Amino acid sequence: MKKGQILLITVMVLATIMTVVLSVSFQSVTETQVTKLEEDSQRALAAAEAAVEASLNGGGNVTIGEGSLLNFSGSGITGSATVTSLISNKFTTPMIVKDSSYTFYLRTYNPETKAFSGTAVDENVTICFDSGTIDPAIEITLVKNNSRVNKYIIDPASRIQNLTLTPGVGNCPADSNFDYYYSIPRADIVANNAHLIIVRVMYAPTKLIFSRSTDFPPQGSTVSSTATTQTGVSKKVVLFQSYPQIPAEFFTTAF
Repeated sequence: MKKGQILLITVMVLATIMTVVLSVSFQSVTETQVTKLEEDSQRALAAAEAAVEASLNGGGNVTIGEGSLLNFSGSGITGSATVTSLISNKFTTPMIVKDSSYTFYLRTYNPETKAFSGTAVDENVTICFDSGTIDPAIEITLVKNNSRVNKYIIDPASRIQNLTLTPGVGNCPADSNFDYYYSIPRADIVANNAHLIIVRVMYAPTKLIFSRSTDFPPQGSTVSSTATTQTGVSKKVVLFQSYPQIPAEFFTTAF
């Protein structure tokens, strides 16, 4: 009887020990797999970011493991980066903080020669901006080919005195939920072949939406980079690089 009890206790102890050992082993394997995935994720991200930088420096498409990215050869990481210039009749800027500006291009710009080509399209350009607890105001500077400028100041809250322009309401793209807009007359744009619009944001931050019926010229380059490791971990990096932005201080008006 005692021998049977001892055998039963021994079996139970061994089962408990095996359970603990297997549990620790499983946890160790899982942690190793997670660590490996994290390492591969970091390697893939580093390769994707390097491809973006190489593409911007070279001004064209690149392949990971070739050319300036030869240091990734043999790493088991594959991928590439491509450069595109998107063309559309609507362009949305990033969030522009108070007292900063955004430069928008009305004519085709060559970043290598730093020259404009083509002519301004005979069409109104609508600029939409957001509302909020504090409504932003915008100062629009239309820069023309003969270095002349037109100024338009729109303040929905009437904080700036002696303004004759008022913002429109309700003519912005439906998916934007923006309240205010102003349309630069096409006659002002065509006269002396305007090539830039510089919008300074005042009082509160906002995004801007530029729109018209026909497509605008490119506003910069979009680089899309993807890198994949041998284990299947993939990372994608997308970067938009705008054409040169002119500092707001160059065209600041004091109020």
